[in-house]
Amino acid sequence: MMGLTHGEERALSLARDLMRAICHAAYRASIALAREKASFPFFERERYLQGEFIRQLPDDIRDGIGRYGIRNSHLLAIAPTGTISLLASNVSSGLEPMFAASYSRKVLGSDGTPIEFMLTDYALDQWRQMTGATTGMPDGFVTASDLPVRAHLDMQAVLQPSVDNSISKTINVPENCSFDEFGRIYDLAYDLQLKGCTTFCPTEWS
Repeated sequence: MMGLTHGEERALSLARDLMRAICHAAYRASIALAREKASFPFFERERYLQGEFIRQLPDDIRDGIGRYGIRNSHLLAIAPTGTISLLASNVSSGLEPMFAASYSRKVLGSDGTPIEFMLTDYALDQWRQMTGATTGMPDGFVTASDLPVRAHLDMQAVLQPSVDNSISKTINVPENCSFDEFGRIYDLAYDLQLKGCTTFCPTEWS
């Protein structure tokens, strides 16, 4: 909706800044809670402050932890919300680009029988209502399968330094991807210091 394309440098820069702001706000809030209610059980001040993630936080946050402790052992994760975001409409799908503009999805009803829903990406639906368009997508809107593998990994990589837990992210691999190319995805994820890497590839290798 901001005219930025997933994986491009301006989008990566904005995502990095936003996640950093969320991270620092969360840690400052947790320090305030620790001052009021005490730290989480088994908090070891000196050992905690020596953690690699904690050592990269701003001075005021580390000083606050040193003085008051911290209420939460972990504060940040980007959870797997793909299906939830599709069925609940305006719910974040984390760092995923939209899966598809529109498509059908089957879920089990309360009696165990499948129910089929036609789904349209929430942001795309909003854009169409605003513009009166009935088809097509604006510049900047891309689906998961439109993106190169590197764009998926780059988005996860700019967020990971500000996430102290883990990130749920699925990389859609092209059908014509060779097994060697597929293996290099995990090598690159490792080089980018990602904590996890999940891939979806419809190809079967012999």
